[in-house]
Amino acid sequence: MDGYQRLVDKALRDVGEILPWDLEEEIEQNANLIVLDIREVDEFKRMHITGSLHVPRGILEGACVWNYDDTIPKLAKARNQNIVVICRSGNRSALAAHTLQQMGFENVRSLKLGIKGWNDNDLEMLNNQGDIVDIDKADEWLNRAVDKSKLQPLK
Repeated sequence: MDGYQRLVDKALRDVGEILPWDLEEEIEQNANLIVLDIREVDEFKRMHITGSLHVPRGILEGACVWNYDDTIPKLAKARNQNIVVICRSGNRSALAAHTLQQMGFENVRSLKLGIKGWNDNDLEMLNNQGDIVDIDKADEWLNRAVDKSKLQPLK
């Protein structure tokens, strides 16, 4: 197991997860729920869950506290609020949720399977123009193969 996966597994010892179909139900029932999308800007623009709050992982720590240029008031005042963190597959969100817990956020979970799992369950997403994303096109993009230049060389 590589170091990245070990970090994720360690974070998941403390971070609860929610499945996509359960999140869909919770979104419908809890108007105060914060769906926190921590993916990069281009990923979010391509597809996201309706009503999600976009805070790229790179500015998360500054965004969730007061008195920083990156502060996002909705997040900074949400320490006791129900938050579900999402990413592409559930790894980055587990790490981000763990970070939020370490910073004093009390009710934080990670979306198990991420946006990939959301799409696999035929749940609606929007693009940056507000149009519904085609599930098959989203699936193609979300499940693309890792570029050969990024694969570990054979020995």
